Amino acid sequence: MLNKKYVGDYRLENVKDKNGKLVTRPVYKGAWYVFVNGADNVRQETRLIAVLTAAAIVFFAVSLLFYSNKGFTAQYYTLIPFLVCVFPLMYLCIAVYNLIKVTRRDPVRATREENDKMSDRVAKCTFVMMLLSGWNLCGIVLAYILKLAGKEARPVVTGDIVFSLSSALFFAVIVFIFSRRKKTAMRPEITAA
Repeated sequence: MLNKKYVGDYRLENVKDKNGKLVTRPVYKGAWYVFVNGADNVRQETRLIAVLTAAAIVFFAVSLLFYSNKGFTAQYYTLIPFLVCVFPLMYLCIAVYNLIKVTRRDPVRATREENDKMSDRVAKCTFVMMLLSGWNLCGIVLAYILKLAGKEARPVVTGDIVFSLSSALFFAVIVFIFSRRKKTAMRPEITAA
């Protein structure tokens, strides 16, 4: 299914299939996009981003596995922003998948729709996750401060410490991916007239 935004990039053409039957197929006629840093550099960067995304998923899962509602970090301001990170994390996985798919092509170039699903989405998803996981870390720090001030009666459990460390590592990985977002930037392909 094609999004209405990209319909103008395609033209219908009649071609014969392998049985000789005339078939109408969409053919891309829009602008092609290429990577600013070159295909080889982007392939390496894509591998790094894929590994970092996998690490982010692991830290996210470990954080949720060790979250304990009996510990002092069981506050709505620590868990809710962290749980909302699941949506931009899924979109980041889709963007990384599209990056891998496009960098394996020969020639390495993308349609406008693929460009929007890759380089723009990596930046947007990581930025939103930085805000949400930063909010989570602020909530954890606040919970530690309240615990030290004696305002929090719940005990410190092992899950609190693991949750805090995994959340901090998740935040660090997301910040690193965000800092690398320009390495996968694309521009319209310049064609010789």
